[in-house]
Amino acid sequence: MTTTYRFGFLLTPLALLPLLLCALSFGQGLEDRLSQSRQLQAQQMMGVDQRTMDSLLAERRRQAGQQGPAGLSAPGDRAEEAVLDSMIAGPQGYRDPEYAGASTDTLPDSIAIDSLGNRVRIPRRAKVPKRYEQRIFQNVDKSAFSGTASAVGRSYVLRPGDNVIVSLWGDKERQYNLVLNSEGQVFLEGVGLVPVSGLNLEQGEARLKERLARIYSGINRGTAFVNLSMSQSGPIRVFVLGEMKTPGGYVFSGNSSILSVMYYAGGPTDIGTVRNLVLNRSGNKIPLDLYSYLIRGETLTPDILQDGDILFSGRAEALVEIKGDVGRPATYEMKKGEGVKELLEFAGGLNATAATQKMTLQRIFPSGKIDYIDLPPPREFLTGTATVELQDGDKILVEKSTEPSKDFITVTGPVKYPGTYASESIRTVQQLVEKAGGLREDAFLGRVHVVRFNPDGSSQLFAYSLEETEVDSIQLAPRDNVLLYSTKDMYLPDSVEIAGAVFVPGKFEYREGMTVKDLVMQAGGYLPHHERGKALVFRGGEREAKVEQLDLEIEYGLGRSGDHYPLQPKDLVHIPVDPRYYKKEIVSLEGLFMRPGKYALLYPGEKMSSVIQRAGGFKESAYIDGGRFYRAKDSIGRVGVDFATALKRPNRKTNISLVGGDSLYIPERSNTVKVIGEVGFETSVLYKEGASVRYYIGRAGGFTERSRKGSIVIEYANGETAENGMWVRSPDAGSVIFVPQGPEPVPIDWMGGMNAIVGTLSASAALILSILIIQERI
Repeated sequence: MTTTYRFGFLLTPLALLPLLLCALSFGQGLEDRLSQSRQLQAQQMMGVDQRTMDSLLAERRRQAGQQGPAGLSAPGDRAEEAVLDSMIAGPQGYRDPEYAGASTDTLPDSIAIDSLGNRVRIPRRAKVPKRYEQRIFQNVDKSAFSGTASAVGRSYVLRPGDNVIVSLWGDKERQYNLVLNSEGQVFLEGVGLVPVSGLNLEQGEARLKERLARIYSGINRGTAFVNLSMSQSGPIRVFVLGEMKTPGGYVFSGNSSILSVMYYAGGPTDIGTVRNLVLNRSGNKIPLDLYSYLIRGETLTPDILQDGDILFSGRAEALVEIKGDVGRPATYEMKKGEGVKELLEFAGGLNATAATQKMTLQRIFPSGKIDYIDLPPPREFLTGTATVELQDGDKILVEKSTEPSKDFITVTGPVKYPGTYASESIRTVQQLVEKAGGLREDAFLGRVHVVRFNPDGSSQLFAYSLEETEVDSIQLAPRDNVLLYSTKDMYLPDSVEIAGAVFVPGKFEYREGMTVKDLVMQAGGYLPHHERGKALVFRGGEREAKVEQLDLEIEYGLGRSGDHYPLQPKDLVHIPVDPRYYKKEIVSLEGLFMRPGKYALLYPGEKMSSVIQRAGGFKESAYIDGGRFYRAKDSIGRVGVDFATALKRPNRKTNISLVGGDSLYIPERSNTVKVIGEVGFETSVLYKEGASVRYYIGRAGGFTERSRKGSIVIEYANGETAENGMWVRSPDAGSVIFVPQGPEPVPIDWMGGMNAIVGTLSASAALILSILIIQERI
């Protein structure tokens, strides 16, 4: 008996072990199903596919600092639950993984989720450079500088490759189109080669005139004339080097300016100079200051480039920023010896609201310390009475005046000229009203408000009457606001309302003597489908306990005859719609109908089979089982409809009633079934009559490890859908089979499981042994 008892006691924990393992497995499976459900919910909320969803989950987990194996948390993990909760909760901004780690200045767009859960890109605003000269060269249309026209001055220097026109008129009329050869010469018939390279247009014209005079005597007599003009300038090669955004070699037309090269090179870098530019021409270094053009509008000398020119930009001597109440706050380049006066001029001078007090200078000292220095008022620098030389990195702040004006009084309300007036000669409300042109006839005399502002920012309200006995006693102070009121503002006018078949339904001001027809006229007249001679008037309500309905018979039209139904304030007039009125409803038949096109329904709710019969039925090649039905009303969209059954059995519910905007489409027969989702290879499989779902999935490579086999969805050719276990028939031609994706398989930790089992068995054995020892002692 004792042995049996011990053996049975030993079997008890062993019998519980499978149950324990099943419970653990069930719990883990339940967590997986919940995680899958939440992930699907989040995916639907975001409106993205499975691959994008995985990418977003990984990015969100990375942001939360919760990295699991391969960067992914296990399903059911707390971190993943928080991520899914944030996605399901609503619109959340996030950074696209494509731009993870990128600087915000380099991002083309901001990536966000809109109110529908869709990924959208919000264009970023262009960053305005601090440097004034960089703003000039930002977002320039380079095509404005790409022309090779002949619009050049008489000082243009001719060079090989230029196209010129030599014109003769007078005794001799002739025109030569010539090109300067590699030696800089042009060939004139009867004259030979004439060197003109290195000469400007005026000098070249004189030389050609001298040579042509040898064969045309009329030139010397003054009866023949010569003119030299440009047809097209030849190409030149120039180099832009140094602190330019896009340095390098460029090819331009021969009449290109230095500015056009600067535009193509993108302007200076953050440290590049535009005031100490160097133009290297045939070994001669020509200094250029671009501020003469950018600030003062002067022409650069020289301005036109020549072949082989090198434009070099070194580092700016001093870049100084000016902020505050000036015309163009920015960073400007300063030359040695220039100070605050020049900086204020570069910045467009002071605004009218600039303070007359001191300015503040922020300076970096040689030790690296940043400190502030008080400067005299800006106007002292502009007049030359104060000077300060500026250094690289200086920042100047021009304060805006914040001192408010005090010598004014404001009046608003029913006076002829409301506004603000000088308080010097105004002491009472009566004087202020007279200054404002007097009261209007709609002024309310019973009450006037005076709002007075205290130095600490608080305010007080004083109420007076505008009766003549008191108006002179109301004393005003500077900065007071006098508020007058109109009787129109205090008493709302009575109104009447009209609804129904009129052009402009709504509320209108009531006027004594107004009739129903008058109100209809103010509402724009009757709509064509109104019921003639009928009107309903609802009277009463609000403070009264009931509403009275008046059914009126009104003579048709809006003439004076029969106009004898006066209205009362608050009346509601309703013009009914003619019950016999029916607005044509249009449906569209497209595809392989015998007579496709648009058809009007003959009566409300006409059946689909009736309209198809009126269209002559279907063509021989029509695939009726693949017919598609769309309903635009209420944005319903595609609806699964069995066309064949609707035609064979018109009395069944499948023969639906049509409404305006419906669309029917009959395609040609499709010979394939499409298989998509979590299969070996998404493809279209040739249709086989009666073949099962698994047949088509097998032809698409079969299931994968992550396939959710119990949630397969079929979308039949006519738009009907059915999930696994609810299939009404095998896939037909044109169907789509979708295999959804399940969770990623979690590797089984066999060692951990065995350790847990061994630990459980060891504990059970120890417990049994203790009990046996106790029993022996008993």
